[in-house]
Amino acid sequence: MYAYPRATSASQGGRGRARSLRLFLVFAAAAILLRMVQIQIIEHWSWAKAAAAVQEREIEMAPRRGAIYDRNGTLLAFDVRATAIAIDSYNMTRPLELTKILTEELGMPSAAVSKLVYRPSYFTWIHRKVDLATAKRIEERADDAGAYGLIFLDTWKREYPQGRLASNVVGFVGADGDGLEGLEFQYDDALRGEPALVHVVQGADGRTYQSRIVDEGKPGQDLHLTIDAGLQLLCEQAISASATSHNALGAIMLVMDPHTGELLAMAQDKTYDLNAFGRSTAAQRNNWAITQIFEPGSIFKTVAGLSALEAGVVSPDTLLQGRDGVKFGGHTVHNAGNLSYGLETNYKVTFRYVIEQSINTGIVDATEELGKERLQRTMDLLGFGRATGIDLPGETEGILRPATQWTDLDRATASFGQSVGVTGIQLLRGLAVIANGGYLVTPYVAKPVEAKTSRREEASDAPVRVVDPAACATMRDLMTGVVAHGTGKNAILPGVSVAGKTGTAQKAVAGQGYVDGKYTSLFGCFVPAEKPEMVFLVVLDEAMPYGGGSVAAPVFHDVMLEWMNTGHFVPPGQRAS
Repeated sequence: MYAYPRATSASQGGRGRARSLRLFLVFAAAAILLRMVQIQIIEHWSWAKAAAAVQEREIEMAPRRGAIYDRNGTLLAFDVRATAIAIDSYNMTRPLELTKILTEELGMPSAAVSKLVYRPSYFTWIHRKVDLATAKRIEERADDAGAYGLIFLDTWKREYPQGRLASNVVGFVGADGDGLEGLEFQYDDALRGEPALVHVVQGADGRTYQSRIVDEGKPGQDLHLTIDAGLQLLCEQAISASATSHNALGAIMLVMDPHTGELLAMAQDKTYDLNAFGRSTAAQRNNWAITQIFEPGSIFKTVAGLSALEAGVVSPDTLLQGRDGVKFGGHTVHNAGNLSYGLETNYKVTFRYVIEQSINTGIVDATEELGKERLQRTMDLLGFGRATGIDLPGETEGILRPATQWTDLDRATASFGQSVGVTGIQLLRGLAVIANGGYLVTPYVAKPVEAKTSRREEASDAPVRVVDPAACATMRDLMTGVVAHGTGKNAILPGVSVAGKTGTAQKAVAGQGYVDGKYTSLFGCFVPAEKPEMVFLVVLDEAMPYGGGSVAAPVFHDVMLEWMNTGHFVPPGQRAS
């Protein structure tokens, strides 16, 4: 018989290959098992963390921001429910359709939306403040189109129900929930509260399956203002109408309680819609009462006169120079219109008449014996040349140089409001010192909150007396004469006495000096004259015509008369005992 060695060899070779295959499979299975052990046990937490990074995330969301109210509870700013929209670009579907929907519904440029949609990230904000109706339409359209990847989260959106009213005081909030202007910026820490933490679970198909609040955060504190919305509206309407009719470059009107520093109104002709602040200009957003510096002109005769009265160098009946074109310190001083007064008395007029008729040569004569040091010191004591500390951002300091830098001409011109730069709020506070009997108050527009962020002191801090009360009382009496039969006759009101002072300050232009035809028109006053409860200031920049008594005083008159007619201010003689 023949042997078949080749067949035997083949059989043995097959068995060898089978053993090799079995060994390979065993090792492969062992390797897989080891890998599974490594992934599921040894590296479990790292892989779980990676998976969670794709499907789960925690997001900080702004809480409900504190509301802002006027002094009577009128709502000026509050939060309403809204939706924040983000996108997961790694798990989204149909990005072109998503871009189209977002562009159409949000009104954003297509290129800007596309850049956000295609940004390589598991989470990219599209819009943080979408109203509920719009967000619902976006969600429904995306679902109908099978376009997934959008993330919808509950949030809050700021609303300003009064629109433009007090816009330069209230300010606004940006897309990220930060206060950007006015009180919204100044008191941002108090208003914004503490953010909430939201846990979001999203599937690999791009759909959001769950969002839950991990930490509810803390709502912001409400802010209650000293502003009276009704008076604010009257002032805004009056000052805007006056600026328009007189072609003024700008205008402001301020009202304050002289005893506490509470601002009752802070109005200007330039305003903007807080609900559409993105369409506003820098000039509209600027609060001119605290940022614009101007020379006060003849209204500053009250400050110079107060200084002279307190020093005892004049009394209401002191005779002073009424002639135009008189030289002081080698320089000629002119009166408005180059008019001379007191022709029948050898050009001598009383100090009372100087204030009533706003005579430049007379006030310069009154302060000559006073000297520049004491005059500058009074101006400093009344707060000129430094910020008032009002709780609004952006306040400027004004200009008041040290007396050591003054010349005799500076002393002369400063007495009638030249060579000194003030802001509206500084000038209002200076008038308040006269009104309240010599106390320097700190102006403010918001009542204290727990997380106070303003630069002012607490409203309860006692004001500091800086001027003799007797001098203030005399100046109030003189200012009553200004309205009764002087340059402020257009401010006369029925049944209530008014103490005021007009100002018509010629403006200086760089490289040209004082220019004819460019003036700042002013009127400051307080009512009632005997025991002032409200102090007013009206300022118009380059109005035509430009007389403070003929342009600025009527604005006060119209506002105060309307305030009285609507029963908000009752003259002392008509009040119930």
